[in-house]
Amino acid sequence: MRHFMLVFVTWLLIAGSAVAGETFATVKSARMLRCGVSTGLPGFAERDAAGRWNGLDVDFCRAVAAAVLGDPQKVSFKPLPTLARFPALMTGEIDILARHTTWTLGREAAMGIVFVGPLLYSRQGVMVRASSGIRQFGDLNDKSICVVKGSTQDDSLYFWARRRGLHIERKQFDSDDLARQGYSEGACQGYASDAVLLEALRLRAPGGKDAQVILREDWAMDPLSPVVRRDDNAWLQVVKAVWASLLLAEEMGLTQASFVPGAPPSQAAAVYGIKSDALAKILGVPPGFAGRAVAAVGNYGEMFERNLGSGSPLHLDRGPNRLWSDGGLMLPPGF
Repeated sequence: MRHFMLVFVTWLLIAGSAVAGETFATVKSARMLRCGVSTGLPGFAERDAAGRWNGLDVDFCRAVAAAVLGDPQKVSFKPLPTLARFPALMTGEIDILARHTTWTLGREAAMGIVFVGPLLYSRQGVMVRASSGIRQFGDLNDKSICVVKGSTQDDSLYFWARRRGLHIERKQFDSDDLARQGYSEGACQGYASDAVLLEALRLRAPGGKDAQVILREDWAMDPLSPVVRRDDNAWLQVVKAVWASLLLAEEMGLTQASFVPGAPPSQAAAVYGIKSDALAKILGVPPGFAGRAVAAVGNYGEMFERNLGSGSPLHLDRGPNRLWSDGGLMLPPGF
């Protein structure tokens, strides 16, 4: 608890020292977007054999760079461990945090940050060894669970166990890497995190994917969102507009192919361009920002399928990450 409070107070001090309004101007002047990502997680942010970053969070940063700077390659990626992610953002070391981070009101109120919009919804879950015989949450009674200290999963697991009348020992670690290591070394019977992240980790688990079981229950749903500092509303609105443009493109039936040079014109693309260009004038970004974002990484559905869905090793169903019109939770604001 003492460690958590020290980090919490440090965040408050850093937030108070931030200089308002710098981010947008800095990105344009430097011609480079500095993006904080995970230290390596399949489907979200990891380097391939050639050293190129790939993943859903990576794609989002490339979309922002394409929209603002006209080039999706104008991004420098900074891998960040769990406890370093918010301080890196609040001290200005990065311009945007895209690191599968759960949106909570407490974080916004305490840290001087703002969540842009859900890039992914994920149920929380617990990974256990297939050989353990644990197959449902009730089986976790009197078991120990590895979890990151102060994380949303830490809090949710505690209160969920109280509601169910279960005794679960939470073994708390300072980072995802340490919690996963504790689980793999047998310090606990399970590892709690977002279920989508657990699916990614399962690919690398000792013994292969089938050696692990992920327990899911509708006890908590996390909206994972990119994050920016609260002191620069102009930058927040630009990043939020890029997030909305990726979802709206899918809603309007527009894909990456819709914006390649020489693509057949369509009424949907014309409407999309007219409305987004009107917003671009207000935001102070070059016209065509929304089309550039989609041309760089595809619409939201294409991003999901490539990184997490049928085009990825994870083969995850979109579930709540479908558009609202398809029974999902993804509902973008209009331009």
